[in-house]
Amino acid sequence: MAPPRHKVLIVDDEVEVTYALQAYFQKKGYEMVMAFGGAQAIAQVEQGPVDLVLLDVMMPEVNGVEVLRHLRGRQPDTRVIVITAYDDEYRGVVEQIGVHAFLNKPFGIEQLTQTIEGVLAKPATQRVSPVHEAPAGVGQPSAMPRARLLMVEASEYVFNVKRVFFETPDRCGGRYEVAPAYSMIEALERLHTFQPDLVLVDLVAAGSLGDLATQILSPADHRPKELIVHGSGTV
Repeated sequence: MAPPRHKVLIVDDEVEVTYALQAYFQKKGYEMVMAFGGAQAIAQVEQGPVDLVLLDVMMPEVNGVEVLRHLRGRQPDTRVIVITAYDDEYRGVVEQIGVHAFLNKPFGIEQLTQTIEGVLAKPATQRVSPVHEAPAGVGQPSAMPRARLLMVEASEYVFNVKRVFFETPDRCGGRYEVAPAYSMIEALERLHTFQPDLVLVDLVAAGSLGDLATQILSPADHRPKELIVHGSGTV
């Protein structure tokens, strides 16, 4: 018997990223529902239960905290993964309301996939404990990571702007060998010739993330460790 399809609600006002995640996870067998703001998310919650919510916190008008409060009142057992670029600002509040995991933007597809699978595999009652703990290794010296980074960008100008950041170890926190690609075809070619550890994809350049991610993450011989997407055209 085939496993049940999990219904996932994505709540994010970044339209390109939301559509890209929908396409990618539909290919993996999930039933995907989208909301491009807090008001739409609340309307979706009123239509019926979902198994998991990917919830952005920073949204205009009705923010993610308000959506989470409403969800807990209507669907107390729904699993929630909070996605935000402002983790420390809202973490304590949403922990008290009840969430199952956190992801910071920009996030990687592999990281998100593993987080979703991990949350769905655990009981809905197993939430994040509302206790702040220092991340492992804080205050301890560590060597800067080294990696090959393939950047899929819309133009050479945009690539060069970002390249300066990734080639400055004191700013980016690592030592990266950087290469560009300006189309899906070129990205797949670079995957074999450059053999990157990380792939950073601008959706303006990539178009359909669902197709690109599937092709990038499929090969066993040149498979990168992580694929990271963003849709703003900036880092």
